[in-house]
Amino acid sequence: MTSPTSPTSGDTPNRRQWLGLALAATATATITGLALAQSTAFPTKPITLLVPYGAGGPTDQHLRALAEVAGQQLGQPVVLDNRPGANGTNAAAALARAAADGYTLAILPASVYREPFINKVPYDPATTFSYLLLLSDYTFGLAVPANAPWKTWADFAADAKRRPGKINVGAAGAIGTPRIVMDEIAAAAGIELNMVPYKGDADITAALLGGHLDAAPLSGVAMPHIESGKLRYLVMLTEKPLPNDSKTPTLVDSGIPLWIDSPYGLAAPRGLPPERAQRLHDAFKKALESPASQKVMAQLNQRANYLGPTEYRAYAIQTLAREKTRVARLRERGQLD
Repeated sequence: MTSPTSPTSGDTPNRRQWLGLALAATATATITGLALAQSTAFPTKPITLLVPYGAGGPTDQHLRALAEVAGQQLGQPVVLDNRPGANGTNAAAALARAAADGYTLAILPASVYREPFINKVPYDPATTFSYLLLLSDYTFGLAVPANAPWKTWADFAADAKRRPGKINVGAAGAIGTPRIVMDEIAAAAGIELNMVPYKGDADITAALLGGHLDAAPLSGVAMPHIESGKLRYLVMLTEKPLPNDSKTPTLVDSGIPLWIDSPYGLAAPRGLPPERAQRLHDAFKKALESPASQKVMAQLNQRANYLGPTEYRAYAIQTLAREKTRVARLRERGQLD
C-alpha cells in the first residue's frame, strides 16, 4: 500500500525530475539573459553618418573631428558618407528611408526645413526624424576684397543706393539661406543688389578673389583669406558679435535686425529606441565639447550651438513655420518661377 506521504510518479516529481527542472530553468534564464544583453548592447557595428555636403568643406571638416571622438565614446567607428546636392537635403532624404536602429544618422542643415515647400521630398521635418542634438552654426560675414572701396556697411549701403543693381554679390544657389537673407537685408536697407548665384562657397570665394564679384556672404571658408589679408569682413551677419572678433560690427549694430541663421544638427530616423537615442546624444555631445571639435570650430570661426533633443525638435518646428513664410514671399517675388 502506498503511504499518503510517499511520492508517486503521477503527482510530485522525484529527485531526478527536480534536478532536470532546475537545470532547464537555469538554461532558460541564461539564454534569456544573453538575449536581453544582446538586444540592449549598442552599438555592435560601425555607424554611418550621412553628410549633406562634399568632402573637404567646413561641415565635413567639423564632422570628421566629431566622428573621431564620438566613435571613441561609442566603441565603434563613425563613418562619414558624403551626399552633396539637392540643396543640402540628400542626407535627410536617405535618413527617411533608413532603419530606426541608430546605425544610420544624418546632419540636417537649415535647407531641410525649406525644401518641402519648394519641391517634393520623402520626409516631413515635423514627423520623420528623431532629433538628437543641435551642433553648431555657420558664421557668416559680408566678405569683400581687401582693396574694396567700402570700409563700413554704411559705405556699402550708400554706394548701393547711388548705383542700384550695380554691386555684384555672390551667394550659393537661388534659394539658399545666405541668398534669401541678403535679399531681406537689401529690402530692409532700401537698396538693390545684383545677386549672382553660385554652386557653393568655394566657387564664390574664387570669384571674389579673382575680382569677378564685389562682395559675398561667406562662412568660415573665408577665414584663411582674411588671415592672409586678401579678403576682409565688412560686417558680420550674425546675431551677436563673436568672442574672437569683437572688432567687426554686426549688421544688428548698424540698425538692421537681420542675420543668417544656418545651424546644423544630428538626427536619426523616427522611432529610434530611447536608450539608443540617449547613448548617441551623450557621445556626440562629448565630441562637440572636445578639444578637437573646439579647434576646428575656431579655425572656421564657428562656435558650439548646442540644443538637446527636446529643444532641438522645438527649434525645427519653429524653423519649419518660418521657412514656409519665406518661401511664400519668394513666390510672390517670382524667384521660384
